Amino acid sequence: MNWISKGQPAGNREKGMITADYVRGFVDGEGCFYILNTKRIACEFQVSQKNKVVLKSMREFFGCGYIKPKYDKTRTWVYLVKNIHDLSTKIVPFFREHPLIVKYNQFEKFAEAVELQSKKLHLTPEGKKRITCLKSGSSETIR
Repeated sequence: MNWISKGQPAGNREKGMITADYVRGFVDGEGCFYILNTKRIACEFQVSQKNKVVLKSMREFFGCGYIKPKYDKTRTWVYLVKNIHDLSTKIVPFFREHPLIVKYNQFEKFAEAVELQSKKLHLTPEGKKRITCLKSGSSETIR
C-alpha cells in the first residue's frame, strides 16, 4: 500500500497512515542523528517511542530500517536506520526536502558525515579528521 502522500486528508492518519509533515515533526521531537566514531565510523538515524505502531508506520514510510527494543527499564522501542545507502538515498534527502527546526544543526552535521561515508572519504585521513570535527564540534546529541 502506497500511503506516502504529502497532502493526505486527516482521516487517513486515523487509519495508521502518516504524512511527511507528521514524520518531520515527530523526528524533530523524538529522533536522533548519530555519528559514531569508535573502532569504525558509522552513522545512525534513530527514533525512540513506547508506541511500536508509530515506529512501524515510520519504517513503512521510509521503506528501510528496523525496529528493536531499547534495552533499558523504559520499555521503549527504537526505529533504526544504519545502512549507508538508505541513509544517503532516503533519510537525508527526506530531511533536505522537509527541514527540521529543533534538530537542524544536528542533522546538517549528520548529513555531511553520511555524504563522506557514502563516498568512502571517511577512509582517508582528511575524511576521518572531518568526521571527528563534526562529532566533537556538536552541542547536540552526537556520540
